[in-house]
Amino acid sequence: MSSSQLKSELEEEIDSIVDDLPSGPLDIYRKKASFNWKEMLFFIDGEEAIKFKKHMFTTLENDPLFARQPGEDLSMEKMRELTFLRVKQLFRYDFLTKEEMMAKPKMSQVFSDILTMYDSSVGAKYFLSKGMFGTTVSNSGSQRHQKFVENVDDMTMFGCFALTELSHGSNTRAMRTTATYQPSSQEFVINSPDFEAAKFWVGNLGKTATHAVVFAQLYTPDHTCHGLHSFIVPIRDPKTLQALPGVLVGDIGKKLGQNGLDNGFALFHNVRIPRENLLNRTGDVTPDGRYVTPFKDPNKHFGASLGALSGGRVGITRMVVVYLQLALTVAIRFSATRRQFGPKDTEEIPVLEYQTQVRIQTFTSTLNISFKFKSLWITADYSNGLETSKKTTSDKRTSSSSDTRTVITCHHCNHLLSGEIKQ
Repeated sequence: MSSSQLKSELEEEIDSIVDDLPSGPLDIYRKKASFNWKEMLFFIDGEEAIKFKKHMFTTLENDPLFARQPGEDLSMEKMRELTFLRVKQLFRYDFLTKEEMMAKPKMSQVFSDILTMYDSSVGAKYFLSKGMFGTTVSNSGSQRHQKFVENVDDMTMFGCFALTELSHGSNTRAMRTTATYQPSSQEFVINSPDFEAAKFWVGNLGKTATHAVVFAQLYTPDHTCHGLHSFIVPIRDPKTLQALPGVLVGDIGKKLGQNGLDNGFALFHNVRIPRENLLNRTGDVTPDGRYVTPFKDPNKHFGASLGALSGGRVGITRMVVVYLQLALTVAIRFSATRRQFGPKDTEEIPVLEYQTQVRIQTFTSTLNISFKFKSLWITADYSNGLETSKKTTSDKRTSSSSDTRTVITCHHCNHLLSGEIKQ
C-alpha cells in the first residue's frame, strides 16, 4: 500500500471520529491553516481520549439535569443544590471505573478536563470526595480503612480534605489542630485550640461533607508530639447532615468564583474517634499508646505524610490548562467576529487582524500548549510513583499565576481594541 493510500485511510478514520466544526465567522481563518487540525488533535489527545470525550459530552448534553440556560443567573443555594445533584448523577453514570482510572491515568485526567470545561464546581466537588478524600484514605491508610473507600465509591459517605487552617496554609508544620491518644478508651481526642486553628477554605465542608481527612499534630500519652498525621473524622450525620457533637462546622459564604462548591470551616472540641481512624501508612499508635513508624528521618516522615497533596497539585496544574483553553477559545472567536475601524470608513476589519492582537494570542496559545504537555509529563511521573512533591509545589504556583495573567490578557484583547475599556 502506497503512502498516499495510507494517508487517505488515516484521514478517513480521523474524520469518522472527529466531527467537523460548525460553519461560521472563523471559516476564513481555518482555511488559511497550513496543517490539518483534526490530525493535530489526534496526535495530542489520541483516539481513545477523543472517543471518550465524545461519549461523555453527548451523555451530559442529553441529560436535562446538566442543561444550561443562556443568561441563567442562579442563587448560590440553587447553584450548590444543582452541583450536588450533578455530582450524584456522575456517580450513577460511572464513566470511568476505579480499575480503569488506575490502569489508565490519562483517561482520569481527560475525565477531569471535561468536568472542568463544563463547570469547575462540579469537577472540584466530585474529585475532592472521590479523589482527595478517597484516594488519600486508600494511599495513606491500610486494609482497616477499606470500608471508608467503599463508602465513598457508593456515595453513602461524602468526604473532604481538611489541611489548611485559618492562620496556617503553606507552613504545614505549624498546624495547630491536635489529636491526643487516650489508651483507656483507645481513642484519639481531636481539638482546635482556638479559632485561628479552625480548618478553613475546605471544599465540600460547608454543606455536604460527612467525613473529613483531618491533619493534626499527634500526641501520645507521654505528651510527646510526633508531628502532623491524618485522621478520618466524622463531621455530620450521613442521614440528616446535622453536625455531630463537638463539631462546629459552617459555610464561608459567597466567593469570587466556584460558588457551586461549598467551602467551609470546622472547629473541634473533644471530638473522639477510634484509634483505627488514624491513617497509618507513615506511622501508627499501638493500643497501649506507643508510637511506631518505619521512618527514622523525621523530615522524610513529614514529606511522606503530605504525599497526598501532590495529587491535588497535579489536578490544579491540569485545571489551569483547561481554563486557558476556555479563555483562548472565547478571546479568539470574539476577536474574529468583532469588527472595529478599517482602511476605509465604510469597511471595518476584525480586531483579530490587529498586529498586537495576533502577537498576544500567539503567545498565549503557545503558553497553553507548553502547560498542556508539562501537565502530561508530571501526571505520568505521579502515576508511576515518582517523587513529585517539589515539582508540583512549584508548578501549582507558577501555573496558577501565569493562568491568571493570561486570562486577564485574553479579556483585555477582547475589550481594549473594541473600545469597551476606557484607559
